Amino acid sequence: MLSEERYIETVNTGNRMGNFKIIEIKKGSSLSLDSVNAIVKIEWEGHVNLETAQFLLTRAADEIEKGIATKILLNRKSLEQFANDARKWIKDDFLRGRARTLVHLVEKVATVKSSTKIGDLFASVVSSSIKLVFPRLRMSRFDTEDEATKWLLV
Repeated sequence: MLSEERYIETVNTGNRMGNFKIIEIKKGSSLSLDSVNAIVKIEWEGHVNLETAQFLLTRAADEIEKGIATKILLNRKSLEQFANDARKWIKDDFLRGRARTLVHLVEKVATVKSSTKIGDLFASVVSSSIKLVFPRLRMSRFDTEDEATKWLLV
C-alpha cells in the first residue's frame, strides 16, 4: 500500500465531486477509491501482465466485498495490451470465480476506451467476457474518464 495518500480530482458534476485516492500502484497501473461515491477505479497502463491483473482485480474485489465500492471504473485509455495469461486468468478464473460471488454487489461498470486500436481490441475482449458471464450487469463504454464518471454518479 502507498505510504502517502494522493487525491486526484476526476470530475465535477454539479454539487458532487469525484475524488479518488490512489491506494495501490503496480507496474504503472493503479487502483483508486472514491469512498464518497462508492467507486473503485482501475487504470490500466501499458502492457498488463498476469501479476498486475491479479493484484489489482483482487484488491478491487476486496473493496467491493467490504461494501466500500458498488461501482467500477475501468480506465483503459493508456492500455496497450493484456498479456495472454492475464487475459486468460481474467476470463477463466476471476470472472467465473470470485467475481461471480460479488456481481450482486455491483451497481454498474463504466469503461474508458484505449487510445490505441490494439489496446481497445484487448480491452473489448475482456469487456465481452464480462457481458457474457454477467448479462444483466449495467455496463457502458466511454471515450473519456469524465464521461464515465458522470454516468456512474447518476
